[in-house]
Amino acid sequence: MNTTFTLTRSSIKMFLRNKQSLFFTLFMPVMIMVIFGFIGFDNVPKIDMGIVANNPNQPTQQFIDQLKQISAFHVTTGTLDNERNALQKGERAIVIEIPDNLIPSLAAGQGQPAPQLTKQTITVLQNVGQQQQAQTATTILSQMLDKTTLAISQAPDLFEIKTEDINARNVKYIDFLLPGILAMAIMQMSVFSVAFVFADYKEKGILRRLLATPMKPYQFVTANVITRLLIALAQTAILIALGVLLLKAHVIGSYFLILLIAILGGIMFLGLGFTISGIAKTVDSVPAIANLIVFPMLFLSGIFFPTSAMPNWLQHVVQYLPLTYFANAMREVMANGAGLLDIWKDLVWMGGWSVMLITLAIFTFGFEQKRA
Repeated sequence: MNTTFTLTRSSIKMFLRNKQSLFFTLFMPVMIMVIFGFIGFDNVPKIDMGIVANNPNQPTQQFIDQLKQISAFHVTTGTLDNERNALQKGERAIVIEIPDNLIPSLAAGQGQPAPQLTKQTITVLQNVGQQQQAQTATTILSQMLDKTTLAISQAPDLFEIKTEDINARNVKYIDFLLPGILAMAIMQMSVFSVAFVFADYKEKGILRRLLATPMKPYQFVTANVITRLLIALAQTAILIALGVLLLKAHVIGSYFLILLIAILGGIMFLGLGFTISGIAKTVDSVPAIANLIVFPMLFLSGIFFPTSAMPNWLQHVVQYLPLTYFANAMREVMANGAGLLDIWKDLVWMGGWSVMLITLAIFTFGFEQKRA
């Protein structure tokens, strides 16, 4: 026990002195989280609308002003040629040419007949590359024109919309992102730190020379495993603290359960790291093998975006990836407040992956460089 404790303490010191390991373990995940957190994927993009009106009368100008006040629109005004050119360049989703007398002046005096109303034509130019935004803008425009028509004809309001505010929890993008970044950071630390270090030790013959010491091989491996699990817990605490304090993320689940998932995820990917270090012949071959396995999971396991946005056939494939279960379990607890019984399937799959990867590591990993 004293030997394992001493080796663990030495392993932690060596890890903390390795600037490259610290960068990929802490700084890179923090950088990714901050960049994606400040991009603002929660904000609905505004629809770029161009309005062409040469010399509108006062009621028509008021109608245009109402269009500008709609938060969903980013309205610019200009000549027809300029706005058409902007539309062709993709800078507008829609361009509306409004007649100067679209809405007639109804300033008729008492006893005077209302002015004669004629049907007006509004020309709408739509960007086929932004068809959804253009259709949304056209729908809102039609609703405003219908409401204006009812007001001009003095038709009574037959319907009333009653709204009721419900105090529901609004999950922001950072609440979705933070658990995924946690899972990604622990995976990269577990895989790359173990694969690089042990492949390097094995290639240089350090592991073979350790066999000649009184130290048992399992003590050295155990010390390194404990070191990585402690670092995984530190990663979890630091990233959660930065996410909550800096990006205003919400964590509503059990912190104890979050740490338990982090440890299980660390064990799972440590098995993968030892497997890669056992397969790799040299240190130079580690990045190729590790990235071939890790890189696809970064984009297919729901780290940055939900897997529900993927094609159905791809969803059936990615749901079995180990990182998918890791990120999903972490997200359900942190963002939705799930309990142990709610995520038992994810934990069972993580346990199954852990057993399989550790078994592979036992058969592939060795303290001596295998001869061809």
